[in-house]
Amino acid sequence: MNYRLYIIFIIILTVACKKEDPPVNEEKDHFSNGLLVLNEGLFQQNNASLSWIDLSSEAITTQVFFKQNERPLGDTGNDMAIYGGKLYIVVNASSTLEVLNARTLKSIKQIPLQYNGQGQQPRHLAFHQNKAYVSSYDGFVNIIDTSTLSIKNRIAVGENPEGIAIVGDQLYVANSGGLSYPDVDSTVYAIDLISETVKDTFVVGKNPGDVVSDKEDDIYVVKRGDYGDSDPSELVRISAAGTIMNLGIDASFITKKKDVMYISHYNYDSGEGTVTTFDLLNEAIISSDHINGAQVETLYGVHPSSSEVLYIYDAMNFTNTGYIRKFNDNGNLIQSYHVGLNPTKLIHYE
Repeated sequence: MNYRLYIIFIIILTVACKKEDPPVNEEKDHFSNGLLVLNEGLFQQNNASLSWIDLSSEAITTQVFFKQNERPLGDTGNDMAIYGGKLYIVVNASSTLEVLNARTLKSIKQIPLQYNGQGQQPRHLAFHQNKAYVSSYDGFVNIIDTSTLSIKNRIAVGENPEGIAIVGDQLYVANSGGLSYPDVDSTVYAIDLISETVKDTFVVGKNPGDVVSDKEDDIYVVKRGDYGDSDPSELVRISAAGTIMNLGIDASFITKKKDVMYISHYNYDSGEGTVTTFDLLNEAIISSDHINGAQVETLYGVHPSSSEVLYIYDAMNFTNTGYIRKFNDNGNLIQSYHVGLNPTKLIHYE
């Protein structure tokens, strides 16, 4: 959740009413053939949640974490990924990393991310050789052993790190400085994972966020600027040789499937959203209008599926429970799934 969204959420807090959690239903002991959705919730409302979309019946189950573990997930879910049979969920404002059995969604361990009594506010995670790397707003990346689920080290980086990506034995970390807006950071650090030290610094522009790598070891970063016309949110490339280029493509969030990158952009002033597809091998735009943005109220990211469909996160102006919008490969809306507040991550269970 970026700085501007923090402000939006704080305004929402004055009018939002917290709903009671539903009663606990019969537990599901195995999750398959469906979509697991992480819903961010509202900042300081302790209402992050998981939703389950059964692709056989298209039935939707809300509050899945609560039903499987009989406790809330926490405050502001930011990232989610599976590694080694475990599901890891980053819960930002609660300063926790939830570790679940990936198939049952039962809790294995809740790892508190505190340092000297202060919450670290974790943001994003990546994995490499049985270690989880978690960026945290306190200016560090935590290294967690995925076997023992214990914190092994902390690496000092820039201010309020956000997106991270691993290329070989290097970790790239975008330092946003978002909590100091407008005096934000503008750097991406390259960390050697063998020595666990910062090896290089790249100045990419103000307020960097998402980071994605390609098979040629190029790094793509969303430079979010000031979210306005004076310093727009755009895509920047750091080549494997270390050359930095602003590609001039509007971007808010980025993700990829194989050699195609999906660039989603939401204009906070006009309320319009677009999805651009980008060929990572040829370094060229495939389509600048891949979906009909009019069918999404508040574009909050993209998840490309292995089954030739595209799932769009629709945050519904950040005030109502959101939707997962399912588009076919031709960019046509074919289904909408009503989930929780501010859907932000999705995992497709085969």
